[in-house]
This record gives sequence, C-alpha cells and structure tokens, in this order.
Amino acid sequence: MIMAKEGILLESGTNEVEVLEFILGGQSFGLNVTKVQAIEQYDAEKVTKLPMADSSLAGMLLFRETTVPLLNLGNTLGIETSCASAVEGKIEERIVLVMEFNSIVSAVIADGVNRIHRISWADINPLSPILSDTSSVFTGSVSIEDREVLIVDMEKIVSMLLPAAALRLASKKTEPHPLAAERVNKKIYFAEDSNTIRQSIFEILNEEGYTNVTAFDNGSACYEAILAAKAHAESTGGDLSDQIDLIITDIEMPQMDGLTLCKKCKRELNISTPVVMFSSLINDQMASKCESVGADDYMAKPEIEKLIAILDRHCLDNQAVAV
Repeated sequence: MIMAKEGILLESGTNEVEVLEFILGGQSFGLNVTKVQAIEQYDAEKVTKLPMADSSLAGMLLFRETTVPLLNLGNTLGIETSCASAVEGKIEERIVLVMEFNSIVSAVIADGVNRIHRISWADINPLSPILSDTSSVFTGSVSIEDREVLIVDMEKIVSMLLPAAALRLASKKTEPHPLAAERVNKKIYFAEDSNTIRQSIFEILNEEGYTNVTAFDNGSACYEAILAAKAHAESTGGDLSDQIDLIITDIEMPQMDGLTLCKKCKRELNISTPVVMFSSLINDQMASKCESVGADDYMAKPEIEKLIAILDRHCLDNQAVAV
C-alpha cells in the first residue's frame, strides 16, 4: 500500500493537519501524514539485522532498491506488541511506515493503521509540563472518536537512534564568531514544540552569539507574545522592530502551527519582522506553502549552520560573513 502525495493536500495557514493514526499494542498513536512516504506490509525477508544494535533498531529494510533503518517503535516506547515476533518473521500481517524528514528516510514497524484524520492543530493539546521534559517522546495528544491519540515525536526518536539526524554544528568553535558582538543585541522569538529540539537550538544559538532568544513551546504562545510586544511598541510610540528582530518557527506545533503563525503575522498584523521557517518537513511542496503565507525564509533541519547564516542575513543588515 503506497501513499500518494500528489499536490498540496491542505491550504496553507488554515491551522489544519492530517494525522495518520497507527496502532501499537492496542493503543493509538499519531504521525503527521506529511512525514509518511509509504505504508507497506511487513516482510521479514526484506530486513537485515544489525549485530549488537540497540533493541529499538530492528535492522535495515530494503525499500525501493535501497536500504533504510527500520525502527522497532514498540521497544522505544516500552510497549508490548507483536512487533518483536514480526521481526523474527513469525507474524507477517504487521505493517511498516516509511518516513522521510530531516533529509533522512527511515521506517517503523506497527501493528496496523486505523485511518487518516484531518484535524485542527488547536485540538492537539501540549503535554503537561510535568511530562514534557527531555525524556518525553510525545509532543502532544488529541481526542479522536473517544480515543486519546498520542502524537509521537519521531524527530527525537530518530535522532536518538540515528545520530546523523540530530541537530548539530559541523565543528565546535574554540573562539567567538567575528559577528558575536552584533548577534548578542538581536532579539529573537523562537517557537518549537519539541523540548529536545527547542533546547538544542537554544543552546547552539547562544554559543554562536545569539543570546537574546525567547522560546515558546507552541505557535499560539508565540503569537500571543508577538501581540503583546506589538501593543507595547504602539503604546510607547515605538516600533515592533525595537521588541523583536526575527521570528523562527517550526511548522508542526500544537494549538497553532508555524504556517498559521506566519500567515497571521504577515497578513493580519502586517508586520515586517522577518519570519524564518525551520522544519524537518521542508521540501518543494512545503517551500511553496511557506512562500504562500509570506515567510521570509525557510530551512530544513538539521543543518543549523544554514539557519545561523539566514539569521545573520536578516538581522545584521546583510553584512554577515560566511559561517
């Protein structure tokens, strides 16, 4: 069963998302359809085991004449499923979800899929702060037909098992960047729902001299802060640029997604503050969506150097040197 991805399914900036509900151990989990390339029946003959690999890494899956990492998500989540038997070739009715994001193709074994649901990001509730720490592998939950569906943070899981997918700098800097003194004065708002990614980017930007960063765990919270900053600027006779130099936003977020956040900033508030989309979902179709809502720039994770170069270009009067 191959998923067709012809055209852009959802209008940009409507705050809607299509979530694939899949099953593990009798429990429902959700995954953004945009990340899913294909759904196929599990075939043990297409799997090559990796000696001494983590139990969450089932092996390498032959997919379209290439091999991709196959993850045993049940082991990662600590759920008893029949996936372990599937890996041994004893059960053949399991399925494989093939995903692509962060420029990496990977796959996970699941017990089955229910269906695709079109929902509003506003219906997805962020996890409680008690649960939303660095150990959490969920970004939120949504109630669908009396079922609570947990949205899996696949970016975190894949980066845990496949280090190449993690956010990183090409090399550790031993001396301050030549632009560090200019970067430190720039006020940046940053919206990202994944606590792990949010903290990683926050720390990297600080190391590179962007130390005045205010982070938000969803687009709605970021938008409320922008409204407050705009109101403060207007009440004091100033300009929003005195409060915010640039906005970085992920696309997938509970309450309000990044496309909607950008659209509301550019069309409803009519602000000139640059908005940069930084997402694992950037491809040709998503780039078109970013442009349609007025984004000033967009960048695919995990290439953090390019993000910093984009910040320099928009924040430092186009005088940035190469990163």
